[in-house]
Amino acid sequence: MDRRDFLLGMSAILGCSVPSLDVAALESALKFSGQSTGFLRDIELSYVSRIADTIIPETDTPSASQVGVADYIDFYLHDFLPARQAQQFVLGLHGMTGSMQEFLTLSVDRQLAVIQDLDDRLDTDQENSTFKKLKELVVIGYYTSQAGATQALGYDPIPGPYKEIKLAEVGRAWL
Repeated sequence: MDRRDFLLGMSAILGCSVPSLDVAALESALKFSGQSTGFLRDIELSYVSRIADTIIPETDTPSASQVGVADYIDFYLHDFLPARQAQQFVLGLHGMTGSMQEFLTLSVDRQLAVIQDLDDRLDTDQENSTFKKLKELVVIGYYTSQAGATQALGYDPIPGPYKEIKLAEVGRAWL
C-alpha cells in the first residue's frame, strides 16, 4: 500500500468526501523540498504570495509566504497536477481579480477587500473555483510546512511524559 492509497482509505474510514480532500496536494506537501520549479512566472509567484499572505498573514507566527507556500503551489502545479489542469488553474489565477499587476499595486486594505469578497462568495453560486483551490493549497502548504506545523499548530514530536492538564493550558494543538 502506498501513501496515496493509505490517505484515500483513511479519508473513507473517517467519513471524508474524497473529492473534498485533494490527496495529491497532501502528497506533494510531503515531497516538497522547498524549491520552486519555475512553472509559475515571477508575477504569478508574487500574486500567489500576496494572496497567501492575505489568507495567512504574519502574526506571532510566520506568514504563508515566509514559509514558502507560493513555491509549494508552484511545485504542486508542476509535479502533481496534470498539465492541462495546471494551465487551467493558472488561467483562473489571471482571471480571479482582474490584472495581476493591477492587484499587486493596490493598497493592502484594498487587496484585503478583494480577497474578502472572493472568500464571502465561497459555497455560493458566485464561487470562484480557482480561489477556492488556491485557498485550500495555501492552507495545506502552510500547515504542512515545518514552521506551520511547529509554530502555528504547536506540534511537538516528543511531548514528554504523561501529565494531566486542563485544555486551557494547552493553547494551540496539533490535529
